[in-house]
Order: sequence, then C-alpha cells, then structure tokens
Amino acid sequence: MKLSVGILTFNSERRIRKVLDSVKGIADEIVVLDSGSQDRTVEIAESSGARVFFRKFDNFVNQKNYLLSLCRGEWVLFIDDDEVVSDELAEEIKRLKRGGAPADGYYLNVLTNYLGKWIRHAWYPDWHLRLAKREKCRWVGNGVHESLKVNGKVGYLKGDLLHYSYESVSQHIKKIDLYTTLYARGAFEKGKRFSLFKLLTSPAGSFIRRYILKRGFLDGFEGFVLSVMASYYSFLKYLKLWEIEKREGSGRS
Repeated sequence: MKLSVGILTFNSERRIRKVLDSVKGIADEIVVLDSGSQDRTVEIAESSGARVFFRKFDNFVNQKNYLLSLCRGEWVLFIDDDEVVSDELAEEIKRLKRGGAPADGYYLNVLTNYLGKWIRHAWYPDWHLRLAKREKCRWVGNGVHESLKVNGKVGYLKGDLLHYSYESVSQHIKKIDLYTTLYARGAFEKGKRFSLFKLLTSPAGSFIRRYILKRGFLDGFEGFVLSVMASYYSFLKYLKLWEIEKREGSGRS
C-alpha cells in the first residue's frame, strides 16, 4: 500500500513544518499544492522532501481534485495545512499499510484547537472522509463545503487528526468572510435563491446545534464564542446570496 499525502497551502509557514513532520513516518510521498504563498511555505515544503506544485485558487473542490491528480500513490491522505496527524492515528495508518485495507476509504475524527483550547463537544466528534484509494475517490461540493466521495466501502480509524484552527477572533472572522463569499457565489451559480425564512431561522439553528445539542457549553467561553461564530457564518452566507442575487438581477434588467 503506497500512500500519498496531499496538502493545500497558502502562506502556511507557521504550521507547515509541524504538519509535514507528522506524516513523514507514514507517507511514501508528500504532495503540496500551493496557491501563491508569499512567505517561506514552498521553501519549507521542498526542504522536507515534498513535491510542490502551483495552481491559482478558484475553489476548494477544483483545487483538491487537481491535488488528487498529482498524487501517485495507490492511496491518498488529504490533510489541511493546519492539521497534524496524531501518534495514535499514525499507528492506525501504519497498521493498514502493513496488513492491507479492507475498505476503499476511511473517516478520520478531527479534534479542533480553537483560541488555544481543544474543543471536545461543539466541534467533536467531527468525522471527515480523508483517506481513500486514489482511483475510487473524487471531491464534490459547492466550492467551499467540499467532501470526498468514495466509490466503495468506507470505514473509520482510531486516533485524532489534530486541527490547529483559529488563534484569534480576527482570524476566524476573516475566514468566515472568505468562505461565505465562496458559498454564496457557488450557491447562486447552482440556481439557489435567497430565502428570508432561512436568513431568520438558520443562524438560530446553528447556535442551538453547537451550543445546546452538541453541548458546546461544556467547552467554556470558547464554546460559546464558536457557537456565536457559527450563527454569524450562517447569517452572512444567506445575506451575501441576497446581495449577489440583487446585483445580478439588476445587471440583467
């Protein structure tokens, strides 16, 4: 079982070395697809033995499918530039490599560090399909909320993928602004239209889901903050869809 590890990067120098070090013991090759970093990301990746390529970013689905096409291993593990493979997860992957994998793809559990705290309720467990046979998978989605689709049997691995997410509220707000813009544009192009009902109800639902149903209140103040941010994200994506619809509609009139 030959394993490629695929990583998207953009100005990732603060985390990328730790990310790369976490997969050196399991990867037969590391493939980095950069979208124009202006820091030392590419230099660090190349010095760590990664194969580095460039593609201008348009959306996450296209970017990740292009990354998939660059990989040469029978299997591909996709991780983000702020995610570290834990020791337990690395051992699970080594076990698969030794004994063969009975499934065609595997879900990994993502444990997120938010504002310096590990979030064990509001965002956990958080299963994502990230490990799959190269010839049996493809990324699908609306350009921002992408997911890996596997044609075959899937399973689950022990151990966490450690996600070092937002270190500041400002960083989180900046990412929300980017992601909601991508969502709104992709949704509009797929024919979705603004709904006042969703604008009014979805933010409240997002907060209740994270803070109450997922017991985010047990994550302390950080759990409250991220639940509010989830509500804000939901509100902003529908507001931007309204904005695009109004602008595009005006342009056609």
